[in-house]
Amino acid sequence: MTVNVETKFVLLTTNRSGSVWVMSTLNSLQQVTAQGELFLPKARVSEERWDSDFACPRFIETEFGNVTFRPFSVFSYLNDLYSAPGSVGFKLMYAQLRRYPEILVYLIRHRIRVVHLVRRNHLDVVLSYAVKAKIGRAHLLSGQSARDAIRIELDTENLIRQMAWLERKQGMARQLLNWSRLPHLEVAYEDLFRDRTHFRMILDFLLIKPEEAIPESSVVKTTRGSHRDVIRNHDEVKERLANSKFAELLE
Repeated sequence: MTVNVETKFVLLTTNRSGSVWVMSTLNSLQQVTAQGELFLPKARVSEERWDSDFACPRFIETEFGNVTFRPFSVFSYLNDLYSAPGSVGFKLMYAQLRRYPEILVYLIRHRIRVVHLVRRNHLDVVLSYAVKAKIGRAHLLSGQSARDAIRIELDTENLIRQMAWLERKQGMARQLLNWSRLPHLEVAYEDLFRDRTHFRMILDFLLIKPEEAIPESSVVKTTRGSHRDVIRNHDEVKERLANSKFAELLE
């Protein structure tokens, strides 16, 4: 038996943090179902995505989403989700938790385990947003590739402000988790990507004991190379960040 305990969990994070890569990896394990953004306030699109074969309907796509009597409609939706066999989790963005604060009540009441995924390099997050805007999609699957080598010009005027906001959001999420006293584990995308054995920390926290090796994700990076390879105005960005606390984030 691959999973000894049926753990209910949430991956709390923000956009462009590597969360699809992490969840698709977890979902590849036997008896683990890792869903995407179930509280994203829009219906799914038809294009192929990492979770197209198994994704359950988002909250707004269900009968619960048409019921205005919150929070009980949200509680019922989560009860249905977590009634599935095996270890079950979904991805929850900071913004979605603000939109549906009753989710926090549910998590606390049911002692749901929370994996807090962060990305330390806020410059990479800003760059990832820009890449997404340029290629018109959030992720690439195995076998897909961007049409050309991607080079991005970043808006240096607002760059430090954007990075500072990303840093504040992470800090507020940490404070909320500490205040709630939920069982939680913070992991960094950079650590996971550099050394896949860090996934073992997540599995141990979620009480998942796989017999097989940690599988490869079906999601691949959209860019390759250093910051200088990808950022068209690299020197301008370097000058802008030079006297800030974010200077060391630029390669």
